[in-house]
Amino acid sequence: MIDLRLALGCTALLAVVWLALAAPAVRADAIEAGAAREQSADPRTITFVVRVRAAAGLKSATLAYKVLNPDGDIGGSQAGTFTPGTETDVTYTLNTNASERYIPVGSRFTYRWQLTDQTGTVIETPEHSFVFLDGRYQWQSRTDGPVTAYWYGDNAQNATAALAAAREALDRIGKLLETTVPYGIRIVVYRSEAEGQLAQRPRGRVFDALVITGGQRVAPDVVTIFSADVEVSRHEVAHIVTHAAGDGPFTSLPAWLDEGTAVYAQSAPGGNYRSAIDFAVRTNRTLSLRAMQAATNQPNEVNLFYGQSWSTVDFLVSTYGQPKLAELYRVHFKGARIDDALKQVYGVDQDGLYNLWRESKGLPKVAVTAVPSGAGQTAPQTTLPPLAMPGAGEAATPQGAGAGAAAEPASDGGSATAGIIVALGTLLVAGLLGGEAFVLLRGRRGGS
Repeated sequence: MIDLRLALGCTALLAVVWLALAAPAVRADAIEAGAAREQSADPRTITFVVRVRAAAGLKSATLAYKVLNPDGDIGGSQAGTFTPGTETDVTYTLNTNASERYIPVGSRFTYRWQLTDQTGTVIETPEHSFVFLDGRYQWQSRTDGPVTAYWYGDNAQNATAALAAAREALDRIGKLLETTVPYGIRIVVYRSEAEGQLAQRPRGRVFDALVITGGQRVAPDVVTIFSADVEVSRHEVAHIVTHAAGDGPFTSLPAWLDEGTAVYAQSAPGGNYRSAIDFAVRTNRTLSLRAMQAATNQPNEVNLFYGQSWSTVDFLVSTYGQPKLAELYRVHFKGARIDDALKQVYGVDQDGLYNLWRESKGLPKVAVTAVPSGAGQTAPQTTLPPLAMPGAGEAATPQGAGAGAAAEPASDGGSATAGIIVALGTLLVAGLLGGEAFVLLRGRRGGS
């Protein structure tokens, strides 16, 4: 005879076992993530999205991302938002063009999601990578060696021309400075400045009212083009080479050397630059090199600044030869300040070089004392905290100017460390270029 208590106990045990087997087990694979994706309505934001199923309910989701940069990757982590439930979309929207941050179109991203459910189970999605492009347009791309050009619509011809000019500038200025850019570069080609205006870093009403931007070197490996003029591509890509050749860990090229080399990369400096420097020589109103450490913020000196920068570099090459210019870049890259680098290579500092150049133009030597007030200021950077991406320059034409010469961004002439670059980046946005009716090409050592 079976004991009733034993029978009841066995029945209860079987019931517990059955319930345990019937209940859904909470395991690591109870969190399922769909394919991560990203979307951009325009160049001011990127929204990251992943579809998640979590049997126990999702507790948290964290996006970890990087912007890949030859000078050092940057990035961060942010909490995603989602609605409670066993299945939900997790999203995070990153502002890319705002007062606190500027990430240029053409940047390369990698990212992954870390997902945690209510039981504490954690999974990570596979790393995903993409090139950030303006979501308003359907982009195409073409690669030639180390250069990839992106374009949309009926702009293939301009993109092809910009791509060829970029390769030419890489080769020509690479040989001039005896350097090879050790990474690939990307050129983002818009059909016009108006269509690409949202991709530019905000600079203030005064600047935008006075300047038509032809192009920008927005990162060490990214150029944005708004003009069909191939000189813009030559000029801006030259800044990529000058940055690789001369901006060392603790030194940053002065604007006159950086901009002068970039204008030298053009097929010709342009009539407006020439006329500005010729007039300054005739009237003995040239600028000292110490007043040209960064691009001028005086409207009536803009064309003279770029014209004299080009003339100074042309003087160095034609008088002392190409190898010495390459040596100057190498010495500066290794950490010598510009005056010390000039003394080591040419035997003179900036004041001495300025007077040698003046003599070559038939002008008397001058005693260089202080930098004129307001003659040079630190240029804006392309990226602000918390993304400390090195900055770059812009190619620009004053409103109402005619065609013919290249236009260009400003060299920062400042510190090479990312933190200091970022700190200085907010100081000057407007006033880099002036309102003279000349065609300019502003390029900088770079965001940007």
